[in-house]
Amino acid sequence: MIEKIKEMENVTKSIKEKILNHNGYIRVITHHDPDGLSSGGILAKMLMRSNKLFHLTVVEHLSDNVIQKLAKENEVNKPLFIFADMGSGQIDNIIENNFNAIILDHHPPIIKESFVNENIIQLNPHIFGVDGSKELTASGVCYLVAREFGYYDLSSLAIVGIIGDMQYRPLLGLNKFIVNEAREHRYVKIVSDLIYNIYDVEIHKSIAYCTKPYIPELASEVKAFKFLKDIGIDPNKKRFDDSDRKKFLSAIIFKYPKIENLIIDRYLINHKVNDAMLLSEMLNAVGRSGLFAIGIGICLEDDECIKKGYEILWEYKKNLVNELKNVKLKKLNNIYYFEGKKGMIGIIASILVDDKPVIGYHIEGDLAKFSARGNRELVERGLDLSIAMAVAKEFGGTGGGHNVASGAVVPKDKVKDFLNRVDEIIGEQLKK
Repeated sequence: MIEKIKEMENVTKSIKEKILNHNGYIRVITHHDPDGLSSGGILAKMLMRSNKLFHLTVVEHLSDNVIQKLAKENEVNKPLFIFADMGSGQIDNIIENNFNAIILDHHPPIIKESFVNENIIQLNPHIFGVDGSKELTASGVCYLVAREFGYYDLSSLAIVGIIGDMQYRPLLGLNKFIVNEAREHRYVKIVSDLIYNIYDVEIHKSIAYCTKPYIPELASEVKAFKFLKDIGIDPNKKRFDDSDRKKFLSAIIFKYPKIENLIIDRYLINHKVNDAMLLSEMLNAVGRSGLFAIGIGICLEDDECIKKGYEILWEYKKNLVNELKNVKLKKLNNIYYFEGKKGMIGIIASILVDDKPVIGYHIEGDLAKFSARGNRELVERGLDLSIAMAVAKEFGGTGGGHNVASGAVVPKDKVKDFLNRVDEIIGEQLKK
């Protein structure tokens, strides 16, 4: 991977120069998921340390509406725009509006060049033959710029993005390089542990509200409490010790045979929320709850934001488990689908995916918004959800993303037709 880093250095050096030479303020636009919020945290810390004036905004989509608002701002103030975790798929619109811009993205690019024109530089792993769906996240792309400034400690937030974008099982390519570099500089320590030990709450609550994995038979505080009590473990302890762990794994195998999913590598990072998976879950909760500023504040280690983040996380986890209990999966030939609540459909789809992709949607005004999730096994069989969801254009909408996770928006009266077309496309992909 060192050769890939060296290939990218020409671009990261140019981006650093572009940032340092810009005299006006800098306009950062990033996504609301954990990878996007981690990207925003990296860029905010980098720009503050560089004494740069900036304004950061978090959005769900880089829609035409968002672009038009930024275009009006551009006419007045002529900022330097930095787009993180977005932009490569909307680059035509960025060019058309004559933005002075840096794009730090890992989604498949429309233009496969780093130096797009005299005003736009794009750092995207796909341009260098690196798969952005499994080998490098947007926060990883942002970190490659930050390390050009010498800010190796920001690798911690890149690790949070790697976990948030589900690119850590296994670690591949530049993701592995970033984690190894963080270990080399002692910004992360990796230990094997039960997933329930990351939360620092009573273990019966950790079990009841855990969704990675989701165990329906223990998905309530009463059930989890009784299970632990019956096998001789204090349900109110905040941590499994070695003895508890052996008892627990011996007993849980009868309710959940895939016990290997309960043992994780914990990434202990140099952050006030020192477990990267816990921090990722917290960012997901605040982002999905629409509290974007709190998410950035958590990345910047603001104590009040972190306190609020814990509250939101547990409220979100309780709502998520309740929603999981109520989900009614429907089946077509090649997909499962369901209608759910805003902010939860993506995570629910990722929890429920198994032998077929799962697509969740919710209705918002006149639009239906979709989140589709697959897994590595399905991708290896030919699944590419970015292509399947891009068919939304045929129905007057938009769609795209990664092969394993993607989204779309279509008019609400096109839901059935859209799902049927996606089902056809996925069927063709999985037959190959």
